[in-house]
Amino acid sequence: MSEIHGAVGSYVVNALDPDELDEFEAHLAVCPTCTREVQEFGETAAQLSLLASATPPPALRTSILAAISEVRPLPPEPSAETAAPEPSPRVTLPAPAPRRPVDELALRRQQRRTRVLSVLVAAVVAAALALGGVVYGLVNARQAQVAQQAAETELLTAPDVKTYSATMKDGGQISFVVSKSLNRAMFIGKDLPAVGADRTYQLWTLDGQRAIPDNTVPGGGDRKEFFRETLSGVTGLAVSVEAAGGAQQPTPAAIQVVTEL
Repeated sequence: MSEIHGAVGSYVVNALDPDELDEFEAHLAVCPTCTREVQEFGETAAQLSLLASATPPPALRTSILAAISEVRPLPPEPSAETAAPEPSPRVTLPAPAPRRPVDELALRRQQRRTRVLSVLVAAVVAAALALGGVVYGLVNARQAQVAQQAAETELLTAPDVKTYSATMKDGGQISFVVSKSLNRAMFIGKDLPAVGADRTYQLWTLDGQRAIPDNTVPGGGDRKEFFRETLSGVTGLAVSVEAAGGAQQPTPAAIQVVTEL
């Protein structure tokens, strides 16, 4: 097999015929370079197969079709029948060189390598397009996580931070972390009891006797949640157990903790 080192890609994607396969595997047994390339190509092909199975974002098809609509096709070339012959001076041409015989086996190998390369390129393009939305979502999620951690650190290290801890009636330890200089408060629950799929914990800010509904917190395990409302005019904080989705007024019997600030 000529250029046997170039058959690594065809070998990895099973594109060699039986004779070529036997010859390449015999060569592979004594060639550390090809052995290393087969391992690297195999890992790449496996990763591409996983990436190509990713679900592309819904807007991908629309953006591709919009881009295609802006591509202007080239005008058709004139046919030999309609093209007017251009006059040319008479020249004496040298005798043509004898044609070399076509190496059919080499031609087939070249065509096979071209097909393999096309498949790999198409797989890479498909994976890149499919992962565009996935990567974008991961980046956004990571940015939100970093922002949440930064806000928690800012609150916990505020010079006037205060922590109000209590035990709920239904069990579980909770704390309200408050900083009036930042005008923010956070709920922290430790070992919160599960309340069922149709129930939720709900936070409240208190302005005198008026209860203002705030964020909801799922039950079960450890939870952290910032209060949506600022502390302007707030005299206390509370948490209750309400129907899923929250309530506009707390259910008196379901109030777990009330803390005055």
